[in-house]
Amino acid sequence: MNPVEIPLLNALLILFNKLRSYGFPLGVEDYMLALQALQAGFGMGDRQTLERLCCTLWTKSEQEALLLNRLFDEVLAQPQTHINQSSTTEPVKPAVETDQKTETPQPVNSFTKPEETVGSSTSTPISEEPNQPPLENQPTQPQKPVTEPSPTADIVQEIEPEQVIQALRSNQPSSFETSYYPTDLSAQYLPVTSREMKQGWRFLRRRVREGTLKELDIAGTVEKNCRYGILPEPVMMSRYTNQVKLVLLVDQGGSMVPFHHLSRQLIDKAKRGGNIKQTSVYYFQNYPEKYLYSDPTRLEAQRITNFLEFIDKKTSVLIVSDAGAARGNDNPERVKYTQKFVEQLHQSINYYAWLNPMPNHSWQYTTADKIARFVPMFEMSREGLSAAINTLRGRYVYWEHPYQWM
Repeated sequence: MNPVEIPLLNALLILFNKLRSYGFPLGVEDYMLALQALQAGFGMGDRQTLERLCCTLWTKSEQEALLLNRLFDEVLAQPQTHINQSSTTEPVKPAVETDQKTETPQPVNSFTKPEETVGSSTSTPISEEPNQPPLENQPTQPQKPVTEPSPTADIVQEIEPEQVIQALRSNQPSSFETSYYPTDLSAQYLPVTSREMKQGWRFLRRRVREGTLKELDIAGTVEKNCRYGILPEPVMMSRYTNQVKLVLLVDQGGSMVPFHHLSRQLIDKAKRGGNIKQTSVYYFQNYPEKYLYSDPTRLEAQRITNFLEFIDKKTSVLIVSDAGAARGNDNPERVKYTQKFVEQLHQSINYYAWLNPMPNHSWQYTTADKIARFVPMFEMSREGLSAAINTLRGRYVYWEHPYQWM
């Protein structure tokens, strides 16, 4: 997506805020999902295409779709986001020439009256409001009759947001998340930095000799020489390879929304910087009950029974969830289903751990307090990540009461 489509993002953000004010259960992940869809090319044709995309992502009933349609009309009718009819045929020039002097059109202010904007004697407006007739004494250019909604990409915008977002995206224009999560800020404010995650995953090893014979077996070569008295050829052996299989079970949505960026960083460093043989990621919400999902939007479901058949004793499972500590809830049903899932998990694998983005002193009197008594649970800090990885390696003893408040 390029900077000329920033007006589209302005209109989308206004619509998103209006829907939230009308009680739509939308969060940050819903807005980011719409941005990812636009980046992939969906909703970019015209107003109807964009409205269809918003209805698909943000509405669940016909009544909500009708309300979205009405709010979309209000967004396009605002002075900052009205349809520019002339921009479909030729680009808008930065300055308008007159017989007397040349002036640059000013950004439209939301508090400016329509009469002051259109009826100014010193400048000519770029485009007129669709519902406002032109003045009789002012020469106007003939416009085509409006028979269908104009493309949404022609929405008039403010100048400053375009310049700011264009500057933010100048380094990596192909990624939306770089604008919202700069690498320097994430390194400063995350409880465990990306570099520490990458270094921690490198300690998750299960070394097994496998593959072609490329390394010299010194002990075997000396023994062969002593046995036969000659050395016809050296003894070779295969190299060590990391045979660990990692499965990440990530809690998605709900109280975990503020920690989505942290979870993405953890997943990314495990896949790209951990030197792990195989990394699989599954998602759930609150607790695994019947299904796990292979995508963060929780659309591609897989039964837990099929998942348990996929893993084996060589697999290490790390669960990432706040376990109810973020909201301070104590949910017995969540404890019940989590314990049932952990018991099934324990029959298939040897090593598993739980990483909680909330500090351990906030777990007390919550669901996390009870879950931490039968699952090795650690806070998501440098020390907690190191302890969790050691648990996945089988080198950490998680005693019955690891915290003082237990």
